[in-house]
Amino acid sequence: MKGREVREEMDPIAWLFTQVGAFITGMVLLAFGLGWIKVGFANKTKNLMKWVGVIFVGYAAASYLGIMAVGTEETAPASTVGSFDVVGAESSTWLTVDNNAQMFTWAVTYNYTAGDFTGVGGADGLGGDASNTEYGEFTFTVDRGLGTVGLVQTYGDVLTIPSITNDTTGDSTPVVTKTNDQFNTIWTREDGSTSYDMVTLTIAETDDGVIAVLNVTLSTSAIGSMDQYDSFNLSVYIGGETWTIQVLLATVS
Repeated sequence: MKGREVREEMDPIAWLFTQVGAFITGMVLLAFGLGWIKVGFANKTKNLMKWVGVIFVGYAAASYLGIMAVGTEETAPASTVGSFDVVGAESSTWLTVDNNAQMFTWAVTYNYTAGDFTGVGGADGLGGDASNTEYGEFTFTVDRGLGTVGLVQTYGDVLTIPSITNDTTGDSTPVVTKTNDQFNTIWTREDGSTSYDMVTLTIAETDDGVIAVLNVTLSTSAIGSMDQYDSFNLSVYIGGETWTIQVLLATVS
């Protein structure tokens, strides 16, 4: 299983070189260096604090005016202000979605004799073709939420891909197939561009939202190691929300 920590804390050193951090640090050093705050520092130490304080305050002022006094790390081409609203959708008979619970249910049909997803009686039990239940296509509409304005950016990420252990052989197999060592969890943007595992999504200033489609291909050998009614979960993070894709081995033959 793999995972990512969604929330990131700002490094204290990086904070010092923000406009606010540099200004506050500089003013504190000036307060000590100029004797505004009475502490028993030696004159040499006070002079050093005074000059370092001047440098920090000057850096903050220069940054505010758009002067790049110190090289800084490039930021993403968009900033996130506010939140996003995410709605899930599907178009296959073996998939269902519950937007309130932020959850998809994926009912798989498997044929133990053939060792594949051909099944008997169809994915929905009504005689249709069950061979496609190994494929899941999940559509996410990501709209800007309250307070989210201008050009903004978010992302989609497949957080967890579990493995199934075969009780007979003891072999453990990831539940998703791979292509060239990349899991077949493939995102597609509205412009047709694709990426494995993670996708960045940019909402233009004039747009209300974007659509991202996630395609997942299940592993034949992993599903073949499960018993009927066994299930597992895939976890997907998108637009600040965590969604669950529950895969259930619903029909076997």
